Amino acid sequence: MTDSAIEEFPRYEGSVDRGTLRAAARDLTLGGQAVPSGSFVHLSVSAANRDPAVFAEPDRFDITRSPNRHLTFGYGPHFCAGAPLARLEGRIAFETLLRRIPDIACTVPPEALTWVADSSISRGLERLPVRVAGKRPRRPDTF
Repeated sequence: MTDSAIEEFPRYEGSVDRGTLRAAARDLTLGGQAVPSGSFVHLSVSAANRDPAVFAEPDRFDITRSPNRHLTFGYGPHFCAGAPLARLEGRIAFETLLRRIPDIACTVPPEALTWVADSSISRGLERLPVRVAGKRPRRPDTF
């Protein structure tokens, strides 16, 4: 699986919407919205990863997207120390899945997928219906 594909998964639908809460130090206008002094603003990484000024067609999942400078793992001194491991795990998981079950396909359109609704921190699908074609490996415990 290409590096661009591995980067598109967390950009498009990261498992955690790490954001930060900030209080406005003064009255200001942000994105055309008045924010009174003392009001709290949640800055969303997921929203930044869909910024049309940075990403062409930001709401389209594109495994060939390049460059893909998303903020899913943070930036600067707050960059996630586990990012290389997460990328490696994603690569191994998807390459293994596609090698073992090359004809796997989702059986519903993306808009029919439902997400776990009871968490304000992490994201995940309630279910992912797939169709599997082809032969099963003789030894399912092998890669």
